[in-house]
Amino acid sequence: MSTIVPVNVVIERSDAMIRVIIADDHPVVLAGISREVAQNDKFQVAGEAANSTELVKLLESAACDVVVTDYSMPGGRFGDGLTMLQMLRRRYPDTRIVVMTMLDNPALIRSIQKAGVSAILSKGDKLSHVAPAIQAAFGGTTYFPKSVWDVLNADGPLNQQDEVRLSKRELEVLRLCASGMPIVEIARNANRSSKTISAQKSVAMKKLGLNNDHDLYQYAVATGLLSQVQ
Repeated sequence: MSTIVPVNVVIERSDAMIRVIIADDHPVVLAGISREVAQNDKFQVAGEAANSTELVKLLESAACDVVVTDYSMPGGRFGDGLTMLQMLRRRYPDTRIVVMTMLDNPALIRSIQKAGVSAILSKGDKLSHVAPAIQAAFGGTTYFPKSVWDVLNADGPLNQQDEVRLSKRELEVLRLCASGMPIVEIARNANRSSKTISAQKSVAMKKLGLNNDHDLYQYAVATGLLSQVQ
């Protein structure tokens, strides 16, 4: 059985083994995933991290083939969610990623895909999905358990472009709301009522399956909406 390695410790490995770093801000979850990985003779646990600061520190010091990381892991210097995933893909392009999440929003799951992640697990899945997800990510193939496929298919075909289903006004309202502009100010600038702007925002978010402003912001970051705000 492989040994779980503390943060920042580098270990040697057999070329036949896949080196894995696990990141989660919940100690019990982190321990459970690490134990599941360590007991597989095809894997070697290269380290554990509780946030993006520790994860990047590990990646700078330990050889790693696959990162298994929680999606929501606040408190780190490099953020979490899509911001962290996009940073990891830019900074460590040869390191594969498996994302664990409680998200049940198809737009956000697709955004994780667009960030370059091909293996996504629900935290409600059995631990038995961890090993095949790591192997799929390492091999550059897709791994989605049924729970994730169900979310992705909840609002239509996987290749459907979410923005196409929005009117120009709805898209503009979402852009401005995602940038942090208050609805009252958006209404004043557009010479419309706050009630109208609020309704357009609500309809647009419903079309995309977004539940709150945090979801909207994450979606805007992933799809480039924020970069289009003048």
